Amino acid sequence: MKATTNGQPRATDRGLALVRVVADHPSGIALADAARAVDLTPSTTLRQLRSLEAAGFAERDDDGRFVPGAELLRIARSLASSAALPRLAEPVLAALAALTGESAYLAEPADGRHAIYAAMESGTHAVRHVSWLGQRVPLKGTAVGAALIGDVEADGTAVRTDAVEEGVTAVSAPVFGPNAHVIGAISVVGPSYRLVGPRLRSARAAVAEQATALSALAGGPASAPSGSRRRRTARTPGS
Repeated sequence: MKATTNGQPRATDRGLALVRVVADHPSGIALADAARAVDLTPSTTLRQLRSLEAAGFAERDDDGRFVPGAELLRIARSLASSAALPRLAEPVLAALAALTGESAYLAEPADGRHAIYAAMESGTHAVRHVSWLGQRVPLKGTAVGAALIGDVEADGTAVRTDAVEEGVTAVSAPVFGPNAHVIGAISVVGPSYRLVGPRLRSARAAVAEQATALSALAGGPASAPSGSRRRRTARTPGS
């Protein structure tokens, strides 16, 4: 945090630090944990968080944890929608959600160890996944991480169950840009009890098809490059 001439952090710096903490914990953060993260007392942190609540940058869930508020989410979505790949992905994600009934996501690399979900289209089922937009997820052990490094099955997809959330299955495929570089990944995400058998096979086919379509829109190859690390047989989703 920045400091004034007497070495003490300004109130605005504390508020900005708390905005970052809340944004980094989309599933919620307890008051005590937020206070420790910004090195403030719980009482001071609570006052700051109440100000963020009033401005729409934070809100409390049913358990009393602080989560990103409507205004913070609006800004995040506005920034995401202005990026080139999320804009190109809009019709692809809409088609993928319509084909599978599951929520569809676009992920982009965030750094060497994480990806971030930059765009989404909600599924059509009454019970559907809706919570990963703007979330950072690890590359290791996740379907989107496998897709981003090109570690996919013979059908061009990677499937993981319980990798980010228990009871949730994700099906991902890489998106290629110019020079056949992986620039993102698209996924369908839904409850594991539904993404099994014929529905899982159908979802994998749809994800692979729409990833190819988005690659073409982004200036990539018309089909997945032969250099992708494809396995001969499909993995068990929970592996």
